[in-house]
Amino acid sequence: MFRSIPYLGMTLVLLFLQIFILDELSIAMWLRPMLFPLIVLLLPMEWRTIWVLLSTLAIGIIMDAALGGAGLYTATLLPLVVTRRWILYVTTGRSVESGDQASLLWRMPMRQLIIYAAAMLGLHHTLFFTLETLSFAHPLRLVATILFSTLLSVVIAWPVLRLFVSKIVTK
Repeated sequence: MFRSIPYLGMTLVLLFLQIFILDELSIAMWLRPMLFPLIVLLLPMEWRTIWVLLSTLAIGIIMDAALGGAGLYTATLLPLVVTRRWILYVTTGRSVESGDQASLLWRMPMRQLIIYAAAMLGLHHTLFFTLETLSFAHPLRLVATILFSTLLSVVIAWPVLRLFVSKIVTK
């Protein structure tokens, strides 16, 4: 139970940050940073897949209810659960055992951690903006929105990710 409290705190902080600050920013129409996918990215690997799916479903429902997503947030978060072990394998170059995510994230070099976060956030942004648009009438605008929003999200997420990995996961 003691390991669940930091994850619950991180979830609440990221949800409040996304709902009350980042969603209210009006930088440009093609710049929409999203940090809440970090919740899925950092969930422990030792959790059974059903618990990760149920946790992610609850987070998606909260985001949909708070921001009026009509299922969009849920639909774009759930594929992250399915692909996170594979993306972690691709970015680290080795298979992930069920109990070593905390030490794996701590030992991961900065470049691999950035690539892991960028891949997960990029996948989420691609799914989110493609489903939000549901049109390829302006493909360059869609690609620009995905790329610039992912880049901004990675830049904003980096200090949050490092803080969580260095202060909370290692304890």
